Amino acid sequence: MKKIKIIFIGLLFGRIIFLYGGDRTNVSALITNPTLFDGRIVQVEGELVGDIIEGSDGFWVNLLDSESAIGIWCPVVEKAKIRFLGRYEVQGDYVRITGVFHRQCGQHAGDIDIHANSVDVLQQGYEVPEEIPLEKAFFAIFLGIVSLAAIGILQVLSRRETHPNG
Repeated sequence: MKKIKIIFIGLLFGRIIFLYGGDRTNVSALITNPTLFDGRIVQVEGELVGDIIEGSDGFWVNLLDSESAIGIWCPVVEKAKIRFLGRYEVQGDYVRITGVFHRQCGQHAGDIDIHANSVDVLQQGYEVPEEIPLEKAFFAIFLGIVSLAAIGILQVLSRRETHPNG
């Protein structure tokens, strides 16, 4: 019985360290259990996506981890670190955000957010060149030629109907 208590206490202690320790937190965990993290310092990692929205004393940016996204309020001094925001043909900077999680932020109209204390760029983003497979390009050219031929045939047929003698 004593071993079971020790194992249980060990598991409980490990869970507490996982939830409230300095380890990285999943954004989905913040969203699904906001009361557990409200007002606590959290650390999240993910890709910066969307646009930067300027504010008077900071800026907004969205962080997307593997499952969910959350708004991050950052001090102006952190903006210089950000080079790429994820969007079509752009892989955003992969960052680690450390900051205070707010379930209902009084400063930002009651929205759920994180007020960043630090933004650490773990991997710089980059532009992703669009690659068009050669067979798709040939197929598009083929369809264009067929379409032009069909238009030409319809044009000839419509002229014959309006001018039966030639």
